[in-house]
Amino acid sequence: MADETSDRERDHDPDDHLKRVREGLQQATDTADRTVESQLNSITAGVFEEQEGHLTQPDPGPKRDRIAEVAEKLDGLADQATGETRDHILTAREHCRAYLAEGGGDEQPRNESE
Repeated sequence: MADETSDRERDHDPDDHLKRVREGLQQATDTADRTVESQLNSITAGVFEEQEGHLTQPDPGPKRDRIAEVAEKLDGLADQATGETRDHILTAREHCRAYLAEGGGDEQPRNESE
């Protein structure tokens, strides 16, 4: 029962999704071929930069548009990967999407009328 509660709480913490994105990217990197690995390293660095942005940016915290961009890059990269690597990439992408869906990031969702 305690595990169920902690899973539910974790699912509602947008920042936890970024941790899971990083974990998924690391797992994918561990199983990737050289070409995909290089791209994964670049994407992982971008996620770290967004998560730790308070160190280098005047406005701290992840930016919604950057996390959406990471999800888009992962979509394309998944097409280049196979097997376990692809599975990890798709999992990381889903956590990016969940992060955005649960209100993570510094920007408010865009209003269509703007």
